[in-house]
Amino acid sequence: MDSLTAKILQNKIPTSATIIPKHLRQKYVPHGFKDANNQAKILIVAGEPRKYSMTYDLIYTAMQFLEAHDCVVELRDLYDLGFDPVLRPEEFYYVKDGLGHKPHYLAKEQDLVQQAQTIIFAYPNWHDAPVAIVKGYIEKVFANSFAYKNTSHGPVGLLQGRQLYTIMNCGYLGGGQGYLGDGIGQNDATWDQYMTAFKVFDDDTAKFWGMKNAGRFVNDQSPHNFVPNYEVKLEQIRQALREHLQRDLFS
Repeated sequence: MDSLTAKILQNKIPTSATIIPKHLRQKYVPHGFKDANNQAKILIVAGEPRKYSMTYDLIYTAMQFLEAHDCVVELRDLYDLGFDPVLRPEEFYYVKDGLGHKPHYLAKEQDLVQQAQTIIFAYPNWHDAPVAIVKGYIEKVFANSFAYKNTSHGPVGLLQGRQLYTIMNCGYLGGGQGYLGDGIGQNDATWDQYMTAFKVFDDDTAKFWGMKNAGRFVNDQSPHNFVPNYEVKLEQIRQALREHLQRDLFS
């Protein structure tokens, strides 16, 4: 750990990034697809470099909840994998047109996508878009001839029967938890306007791949770092995510 990170974690230097206090941090290792029987398979693609962040706490909470509800989770932590999000010249024509050699590292990810009934992307909100490592994963893994194909009538999605979901840690309005219609009585109109924009994006992405958009959980209620009632507020966020997963994926 570098000295700057150490000082930030000791609350000696303030940061706008969320930090879960050490005694409240979770750790959970999912079972993975290899242990699945007839259980639903859920692939979580995580783009967060810090295991002590609110984003990762949401990931841990989701994995525990989903596996407690007779699903199996395969986690692809893109930082742990060292996933390269940059589209290289030698990859370009495979990704763009489905031509040429399929790299083995993309084939592995595509195999996991094909096994999954639900694909969840989990990341912090920076500039209202997936962070670069997740965007690169989407671009390279969900390639032409795998996720969709071009026809004379336009692109046709090839991943039918699956659903897409997003977990995003935010810091915008403090106005809601969840998706469109999930405001908490604070800037609800602006919240819905903001979530409508995400829904258009999510619906379009899911349709492009032949999938269903199951929704998005946006946490916009993170407590300030190191406040005395952090534990209470943290459990409220965890419970909100559980309730939204129940509603969005199982109802």
